Amino acid sequence: MIVLRPVKLTDLSNIEKLAVDSGPMVCTLPAKREHLLQKIEQSIYSFEQDVFCPGEESYFFVLEETDTGHLLGTGAINALAGYRQAFYSFRNDIIIHSSRELNVHSRIHALTLNHDLSDHSQLCSFYIDPSQRHTLSPALITLGRLMFMNANSNRFANEWMAVLPGIADTQGRAPFWEHVGRKFFGMDYNQVEYYNGTRDKAFVAELMPHYPLYVPLIDEEAQAVMGQVHQDAELQYQLLNDQGFEPDKYVEIFDAGPILTAPHNALPICLNMKTGSLVGEPLHADTKQYLVGYQGAKGFCAFIAEGNQTEDRLIITKELMEEVGLTQHQKVWFLAL
Repeated sequence: MIVLRPVKLTDLSNIEKLAVDSGPMVCTLPAKREHLLQKIEQSIYSFEQDVFCPGEESYFFVLEETDTGHLLGTGAINALAGYRQAFYSFRNDIIIHSSRELNVHSRIHALTLNHDLSDHSQLCSFYIDPSQRHTLSPALITLGRLMFMNANSNRFANEWMAVLPGIADTQGRAPFWEHVGRKFFGMDYNQVEYYNGTRDKAFVAELMPHYPLYVPLIDEEAQAVMGQVHQDAELQYQLLNDQGFEPDKYVEIFDAGPILTAPHNALPICLNMKTGSLVGEPLHADTKQYLVGYQGAKGFCAFIAEGNQTEDRLIITKELMEEVGLTQHQKVWFLAL
C-alpha cells in the first residue's frame, strides 16, 4: 500500500537519500542534512498550528510504501512563496520604442526581474523514485497535495504556482545561465541553485540586474530554452497542466524554466472533489480509480484505490479500509481519476 503522509523526524535519513538521488534539479530539496532537518521541523510545526490565513507555514509530505516503510517520493507546499523574503522571477514584458519622426514603432521582448509571485502558494520539492515514474505514484504526490490545499483553503492563497526546472545538461550546464546569470554571479549553475535552496534570497536582489533585459540582445542559445522544461520534469509539468496550471508570463531566474500558475477556484480538482463517508463492502463491477484523502492520527493522508461512488458515499473493500486504518462511515475527501 502506498500512502502520501506528512513527514516526521524519523524520516530524515531516508529523505537525505532521496535528496542525493534528486540531484541539483530539485533545489528546494538540497542534500544538506541540517537544511532537511529544518525543513522537517518547520513542516511539523506548520501542521500543528491553527491557521486562519497563509504565512510562513511549509507543509512537507512523503510517499511511503507502508509494507516496508520505504520512502518513494516527496512533495511540499509553501503557504506563501515569499513570506519572509521576496520570491524572484523574470517576467516576460513588451517594451515599446517609438519615433514619430522616423516612423518607427518597435515592440521589444524584455525580461524584468520582479517579485510579483511572492503572495502565491507554491508547490515545490517534487521528487519521485525512478521506479515509480510510470505508476500512479506521481499523481498521488501532485493531486494529494492539491487535495490537501483545497480541503484547507484557509491555509493558502487564492493563487497557486509551481516552478519547474529548465534546460540543463548532465554536467550542470544551463544555456540561459551561461549567457545571462553567469555574467552577474561568476559561478556555476549547480552552485547558484544550491545557494538558492539553502540561503537567504537577498543575494538575488544584490546581484541580478534590476533593469529589463532585452531578449534580442541575449544569445540565441539562451533564447531558445526560455520557458522550456527539463525532460526529467515533463511528467510533473503534465500532471499540473492537466489540473489547469499554465505557463503564464514568468520564468525562473537561473535557467528560465517555466513557472506554472493557476487560480485556486478554477482548478478541476477543486471543482470536482467530493466530501463524503467511506464504506467498506464488496465492490460492484463498474469500479473507478479514486484519490482518497482523510484526516488521521498522522495528519492529512491520501491514497489511490479502486472504488464505487454512490451519492456522498465512497465504497472500497473492507480489507483495504482496515489496511489503511480507517473506519466505517469515516469522513473522507475523494476524486474520481
